[in-house]
Amino acid sequence: MRLFVAFEIPEPVRRELRRRLAGLRERLPRARWVNPDVLHLTLLFLGEVAADRAPALADALREACAPFPALPLRLAGAGTFPPGRPARVAWVGVAAPPELAPLQAAVTRAAREVLDLPEPDGRPYLPHVTLARCPSPWPRRAAESFAGAFPGEIGPPFLASHGVLVESRLSPRGASYRDLATLPLAGREVGDAVGAAGAAGGAGEPVGAAG
Repeated sequence: MRLFVAFEIPEPVRRELRRRLAGLRERLPRARWVNPDVLHLTLLFLGEVAADRAPALADALREACAPFPALPLRLAGAGTFPPGRPARVAWVGVAAPPELAPLQAAVTRAAREVLDLPEPDGRPYLPHVTLARCPSPWPRRAAESFAGAFPGEIGPPFLASHGVLVESRLSPRGASYRDLATLPLAGREVGDAVGAAGAAGGAGEPVGAAG
């Protein structure tokens, strides 16, 4: 089973992404675009996991998420990776409160303990939502055109009250997703969803997790 842990992106935000993407893809070089209907904010990509380990993994992830509050989030800004070089990944950034980083670290620790994963590579988790992957890297002009289509905040703020453990199934028509487990947060919101999400830290270079 190909698994990852993520927050879901709500429909009003996905609707705004669809609006901004309309016509943009045709003006850019070829890429594998992610279907906006299935966008996630990935906390941890696990790759292949034996099916019989999934129940224990879900239990450990629920325990890891439970102490953390619900998080106000907002998509904001865009860019490509690697920075300053031909683009291989096109992404939008995530404005989030500081509690997101320790939550992601707790999720990583829980998965490592159940699955005997290697130590993380030490790069910081910088949240982002991947919109496209570029088999033939985009030139800088195309990368700048993409980033310019997403100025400022993208859609309304939203409250992440739970994570999900997701199975990803690959096919020639693209990936399909199935939620295996819901991972509730404590429900105590960090500040005000509108104010805190709008004022939280901006987008960063997408390293540390797959989008």
